[in-house]
Amino acid sequence: MKPTKTTKDNCAERLQQLKCCVIIPTYNNAQKLEEVIESVKEYTTLVLDQQHVISHLLVINDGSTDDTAAILERHSSVMQLSYQPNAGKGIAMRRAFKYAIEKGYDYAITLDSDGQHYAKDIPTFVDTIEENSNAIVVGSRNMGQENVPTKSSFGNKFSSFWLWVETGIRLKDTQSGYRL
Repeated sequence: MKPTKTTKDNCAERLQQLKCCVIIPTYNNAQKLEEVIESVKEYTTLVLDQQHVISHLLVINDGSTDDTAAILERHSSVMQLSYQPNAGKGIAMRRAFKYAIEKGYDYAITLDSDGQHYAKDIPTFVDTIEENSNAIVVGSRNMGQENVPTKSSFGNKFSSFWLWVETGIRLKDTQSGYRL
């Protein structure tokens, strides 16, 4: 059987069929978080009727001290994990993956909360699951664009260089948080 092409209109249904969720870890990114959640919800929310909404989006608040909690209160339909104090992105991701497994998910797509990734790319990740269920996909950002912080650009170049020195593998964006 030929895989179904995932679109914005059928993405949430496809996520449900494939037991896949989208995880957004966040720490003090309130400035961009609302915009990111809104865009991702367009691909991860399945509305059955006025009283039944299924969301395949998990936002994990890693001890934020800004307005993140208030933003999450406005998005009660999405799955949420929050805790204090900040434990770091690695711990946040481990907690998110554990939660996703407990909820019955087999796959997770991760993206950062700072607006560097586009929700419109989620269908590509979903199609990849169906084409190769063992695939690992790492998105690649355009590191030359204006909204990429200098520390991100430098850190990415540095880690990409050392990956190449140690392995001979050239990757453009070793630090991307957009992954399957």
